[in-house]
Order: sequence, then structure tokens, then C-alpha cells
Amino acid sequence: MRIIHCTQKLLKEIGNPSLVDILADTEGIGNWYCNLIRIDGKKCLLFTHEKTLYSFLIPNVKKTNLKNIVDEFLVNLSFNLQAEGFGLVVISKIMQGYQDIGFAKTASKKVLGSMNQIAFEWQVLVQMKEGLENIRVLEMNKEMNRTLRSNQTGKEYFYPIEGLREVLSSIPQ
Repeated sequence: MRIIHCTQKLLKEIGNPSLVDILADTEGIGNWYCNLIRIDGKKCLLFTHEKTLYSFLIPNVKKTNLKNIVDEFLVNLSFNLQAEGFGLVVISKIMQGYQDIGFAKTASKKVLGSMNQIAFEWQVLVQMKEGLENIRVLEMNKEMNRTLRSNQTGKEYFYPIEGLREVLSSIPQ
């Protein structure tokens, strides 16, 4: 089972779903974190991969999106992977790994800290572009994943897209 680690605010918004026990997941692409943030006065979901910090934003989220958060996650993950140039065979394998998704509370302050930085960068970007409606979200997600991030120790830096490519290369074809 794959896990989406949610902030307390998001868990409340999606109706306090049943939470699963957190198990160490070393196979496949791994688990994600999700936070509900406000950008330009609109609710947005920010998903971040726990191993690589690869992230994508879903803007203008409505209640129906939150009720179907797993579907929103899968559809948008697929769109972002396509925009990154991953082939349909790879994306299909990834989607197979996410047939069973559970929810858990957040477990890593370091991932949350990185997400807060990414959310701040989104705020600045939207302000510079004078509104969320002036942003091409898939293009900006790509650009954000080509921004240097620090690893868990803060001593090394990497690009999230390169980390994701490395993780995906370990998935059997």
C-alpha cells in the first residue's frame, strides 16, 4: 500500500479518513506528502514525493476535488509525468503501484520544511505573474522541479527531477 501523508488541515478538509500505520516502504516509487495551501486566495494542493522532493501543484481545488483526492492525485501525477517526458509504459507501471492508497499523518519535518519552501516559491511566482490565472501550471511544476533542493542533511543539493528519474530507473520494466 502506498501512502499519502497529509497535514492536519488537509485531513480535516477531506473528512478525517481512516489512517493507516506507517510502514517503511523501500519498493517502487514510494509515498507522497500533501498539503492544502492558499495561493492568490484559492485553495491548492501541493504534492511532494518523500524521497526526491519532486512536487506538483493542483490549483483551484474545490470540495469535489478534495472528496476525490486520490483520483486528483493520480490524474495530475500522470499529467506531470507526461509533461516531464516519461513514456506511457513507465507511467502505466507507476499507476499500477498506486492501486491501493491509504492516508497517514505527516511523519517528516524535513519534508514538510521543503514543502513550505516550495509553497513560498509558488506564492512569489504567482505574485510576479500577477495572479494564478496567468500561470501555466504544468510548465511551472517542471521549472520548480529543476530548482536545487537540499537533501535531508542539508549538505548536498540536487534537482528533484533527477532524483525522480533515479527512483523510476529502479522500477522493473
